[in-house]
Amino acid sequence: MPTRKARKSGQPSPTRAPAELEAECAIQIRRIGDKLNFRQKLLNLIAKLFRSGT
Repeated sequence: MPTRKARKSGQPSPTRAPAELEAECAIQIRRIGDKLNFRQKLLNLIAKLFRSGT
């Protein structure tokens, strides 16, 4: 049984300044937080609509 060869990546990505990486990471974390916040608000609205009571 032949062994698999490790995949070689294409061209390495160009190096970025640390501040640029931090800014991109912060933007991505913000987007994730916004999505989670929207989901929570939507779930709360659905729960409120279907909740029996007053």
